[in-house]
Amino acid sequence: MNQPAVTPASAANGTRPSRLDGTQVVPTLCVTALTAVTAVSLCRVFPDWNFLEPMLTVIVGTHLTAALLRFVRTPLIVALPIVMFAVLEFLSLAYYRTTMGGLLPTSRTLQLMRVDVRLVVEQFPTAVAPVPSVGNWVVAATAALALCAVMADTFAFRAMGRMETIVPSGVVFVFTAALGTDRHRVEVAALWVGVALLVVAVLRFRFTSEETAWMGARKLGMVAALPMIAVMVGVTAIVAAAVGPLVPGAGDTALVDTRNRSGSVTEVLSPIVSIGAQLRNRGKLELFTVKSSDGAHYWREIGLPVFDGESWEPGDETLLEMGDRTGEVPFGGRTIEQEITIVNLGGHLLPAAYRPVQVSPTLVQWTADSQSLVLPDTQLKKNDTVRVWSKVLELSPDVLRSTGNSGTDSSYFELPGGLPVSARDLALAATQGAATAYDKAIALQNWFRSEFIYDTDVQYGNSNDAIDAFLRERRGFCQQFAGTFAVMARLLGLPARVAVGFTGGDLGADGLYHVYGRHAHAWPEVWFDGLGWVAFEPTPGRGNGDTAAYTGIAAEQDQSGVTPGTDGTPSTTTPTTTPGDPTASTTTTTPPAGVTTTTVAAGGATGDGESSGGLPLALLLALLAGGALAWMLLAPFVVRHLAHRHDGTDAARVVSAWQRTLGALSLAGAPAVGGATPLEYATVAERSTGADQRALRELATYVTRAVYSPKAIDRTTAERCDTLAKEIDGICRQRIPTRTRLRMLFDVRLMRRRFAG
Repeated sequence: MNQPAVTPASAANGTRPSRLDGTQVVPTLCVTALTAVTAVSLCRVFPDWNFLEPMLTVIVGTHLTAALLRFVRTPLIVALPIVMFAVLEFLSLAYYRTTMGGLLPTSRTLQLMRVDVRLVVEQFPTAVAPVPSVGNWVVAATAALALCAVMADTFAFRAMGRMETIVPSGVVFVFTAALGTDRHRVEVAALWVGVALLVVAVLRFRFTSEETAWMGARKLGMVAALPMIAVMVGVTAIVAAAVGPLVPGAGDTALVDTRNRSGSVTEVLSPIVSIGAQLRNRGKLELFTVKSSDGAHYWREIGLPVFDGESWEPGDETLLEMGDRTGEVPFGGRTIEQEITIVNLGGHLLPAAYRPVQVSPTLVQWTADSQSLVLPDTQLKKNDTVRVWSKVLELSPDVLRSTGNSGTDSSYFELPGGLPVSARDLALAATQGAATAYDKAIALQNWFRSEFIYDTDVQYGNSNDAIDAFLRERRGFCQQFAGTFAVMARLLGLPARVAVGFTGGDLGADGLYHVYGRHAHAWPEVWFDGLGWVAFEPTPGRGNGDTAAYTGIAAEQDQSGVTPGTDGTPSTTTPTTTPGDPTASTTTTTPPAGVTTTTVAAGGATGDGESSGGLPLALLLALLAGGALAWMLLAPFVVRHLAHRHDGTDAARVVSAWQRTLGALSLAGAPAVGGATPLEYATVAERSTGADQRALRELATYVTRAVYSPKAIDRTTAERCDTLAKEIDGICRQRIPTRTRLRMLFDVRLMRRRFAG
């Protein structure tokens, strides 16, 4: 019996795809270009273009691998694992090359990948574009686009898709448009739409069975048609770019503000989390002013003793009347007076020089351990004025060397499991030869200041994974320096915690220290018996004048808001590191136990045009998009498996092939079978769908024999029927309406009709 020739469409749908001939080169290049343009669109998420080169390397390599596998006729079930391994290999080469064993990823490579993925999941709810163009964010984005490349290639060349091909990249593009900044908004959108239209047009031409009337010409080939397609797509994209911004409402506020750009933020966070969550967004917002009798100090809010592997948190404490605590300070010092006026600072915690001993009004209460001033029944509001007297200790290296530090609560030594092994090893190496607790603390401080770089363009957080990334990258801002110092100090046997507050602020002509969001700061404290908690400063570019005698670091802070030529800061030296300590528009905090935590809204513009706040809606959209893509990939395999689970005999396989063919024909518009025999129905279906009558009649003959003939069906015949069914399915796919094909991506009933009849 004559066997019909295998068409490109049918082959693409079977287990032996057609070779990478000239008709596939152009579509492959177009699909690759769409993924590349989607990568370019991520310029709205990252602050610079450093992300692009390694990202393009990974996605182009992924497309090339998929194309080569089609060239050597690799079945999809074999090709997918190979492509996924190639993605892993490309990601490793681009971002984790130093961890690889030769050219292969190692367990350390996989561990770092897992760390970066967990960091993205952990930080996503509070991250605000632009996010750092190095580290975990760019790795996650590159991995997502590599998966888009795999899905696009599968839809385009193995599932005969057209519109389906642009769906994966489209999800990423829409997601970027919702969460990114306005950087190159119109240009990127026009470019992406143009390339997406080009992909659809080229694929439609590629898989059209009749080439006799394309643009009015007969037998026009792909190369000849491509210029006309490009002109049409280019005109459409240019018109969209020109007309889009003129559409009424184009510049209005979005119905759903995914980036929280309204100029206010409502959140309750741990103090150290709020620093990272609002990084770069509220640096120009004035929070409070201080009239000080003795210059600038670190204005401390709270000490955080509890580390659970994710963040530093306050401990359980009892609120007490402040009264006069001067006699409780264990070591002599000088008393300073401060008058603090609230401008935009929210929350319950009042910043003051360490250690506060008296406060007015008396409704402000005090916690003994964290030495915090707390407003228990209300929150700080604009124009609130509080007077605080503090006792500042004057310590020296000799005093600290002669003091032990084992007499505090054991909780200040506690650490969770899962800490990176490198933390202990590096702590021991940094403090090698240090004999006393003070020598260890100062050695660790100086190691951070000399070996690390201050950089706000890094991932946020103080989790075990964040510590691992910080020690690996050796760059970060105060949150990472303080938290990692405290962890490593505990690993060395030093009781330590993290303090949160503000550096001194800018000294104005009015004699007041103006404290802005950029002055928000975190630093570590180490316990010394008889002295209490003693501050150290591991963050480069920051220095506390009160601790200069024993840390060797003069007063130093962010000076980005200081007018050149004025004495607007208490700094005695100019920072040599990246300026701009991170901040929040409000340091709304989680106070110690006994304080009712209430959500606070702090108004005011950011001053720099950046967005602020968390992204719960964006996270939901991401989960929905991920679930939809997973369903589109997995559901057809599951339905096909269930449909074929009873194909135990060769005769059953023949009947199953016929049932699948009936389903494909019905989706392509063929009438119901009714009472027709298989051979009769083959004639009717061929007229209504244009399917290959020879293949239909051959399959109908075999199924008739399988059902009615006493002669057994052999394996060769069953395999032939499977091939015929796939050929007919490929032809029918071209005639299924686009709307129905899109429904087939999600509707199980249509999937079952195609795979089970």
